[in-house]
Amino acid sequence: IRDLLTIVETLSDYGHAIKDPDQLTEYVRSRMGRTIVKPYLLPGGSLPIFNLAPKVEGLIQESLRKTEHGTFLAMEPAMAQKIIQSIKKAMDKALSAEGQPVLLTSHMSRPHLSQLLMRFVPTLPVVSQAEIPGEIKLQSLATIGINNAG
Repeated sequence: IRDLLTIVETLSDYGHAIKDPDQLTEYVRSRMGRTIVKPYLLPGGSLPIFNLAPKVEGLIQESLRKTEHGTFLAMEPAMAQKIIQSIKKAMDKALSAEGQPVLLTSHMSRPHLSQLLMRFVPTLPVVSQAEIPGEIKLQSLATIGINNAG
């Protein structure tokens, strides 16, 4: 933990009103965005990304269920498998590309998608739009859809 001050400041700013640890984590990640994406930047300063097709992002958000114990992803296994296959296919194509791509998603989907992919695609970082500083140029390598899943 290199930027403990930012973490403590963020928790101080939001901790009184927000008790959900996942939501607090997303606020911290948003404030630490520059640090999070720095290892993945190309020499010219751009960030290679996979972005989700709007339909896929919508499916993920529609599959989120909120309970008194927090929010969880309740997606049909077959649909989750299609998304995972599409991501793996995009990663295979990107092997020849320079740099480590990240998967770009919304702040609402990020923790759940990251947890889903950790088991199947552990080398792919998942970041939200809120974590990317405005001056960073995005280099889209692929759009993840479910129609192009192998």
